[in-house]
Amino acid sequence: MVHKKCSVNIVFLDFLLSLRCNVKCIKQVVMNSEIILEINGYKCNLLKYKYCFSRNIDREGRPVTGVLGGNIYIEMESNGSNCILDMMLVDTDRQRPAFFSHVEHFPVWGKILHSIDDMMFRELAFDEAYLYYHEESMSAEGNAPMITRFLISPTRLDINRTIRLDRRMDTTDGFWWEEYKEDEFVKTVRICDNTPLIIDAFWIDKSGNKCREFPIGQSVKLHIQLAEFTAGDYLKFDFKDEAGEGVHHASVSGTVDKDGFVIIENFELKKK
Repeated sequence: MVHKKCSVNIVFLDFLLSLRCNVKCIKQVVMNSEIILEINGYKCNLLKYKYCFSRNIDREGRPVTGVLGGNIYIEMESNGSNCILDMMLVDTDRQRPAFFSHVEHFPVWGKILHSIDDMMFRELAFDEAYLYYHEESMSAEGNAPMITRFLISPTRLDINRTIRLDRRMDTTDGFWWEEYKEDEFVKTVRICDNTPLIIDAFWIDKSGNKCREFPIGQSVKLHIQLAEFTAGDYLKFDFKDEAGEGVHHASVSGTVDKDGFVIIENFELKKK
């Protein structure tokens, strides 16, 4: 009886040791995850994000529409900033020509960077997107922080730079997502007697305001407006800033659109 009891105790002890070992192994595989949102120059950490795509089907289960969905749900811990709500409300004070007329809303752009153990896991880059839902909730019970939730409706969406989607009205039918196709244009080389006249150059901050002072060492989306132009021309611009500390320079190029604008992504003045 004594030997039998000892053997039972040894078996039970081995079971406890193996259980502790398994718990330790489970703890070791927990990975560090970080989600960062960059939107109109504003940067913050996220708690959660999600998005989904779907198709409508008929009675036999066959798809009858293109790809729908794609709106991005975002959840973050609230802070003292109201930047997200400001972006949503920035166009509410714009006057309408008539009661039934449609107001052109200000779009937002940015990306979500999801990394696990310092390795990029998912990147969502959105452009010409719109904020259409904003919520903040808080409870006096417990120590839970205030939570901000909002929804983004993108019309251009890239997932991990490999899946490129488009549902803009001017490039697609606008009913569902289609594969994004690069704008095809022919670069024209013309000998001009006059240098194209720039009547405005600005970038838009997170509140939707036009800014004409360019930050040093920070990339922005530059809008160059021309007085006389030919749509489709490919132009090169050299910028120099001698104010402040040293000389800062930037050489950029782009294509003139139908409205006389040249849009430069990631424009940045760098020290020469």
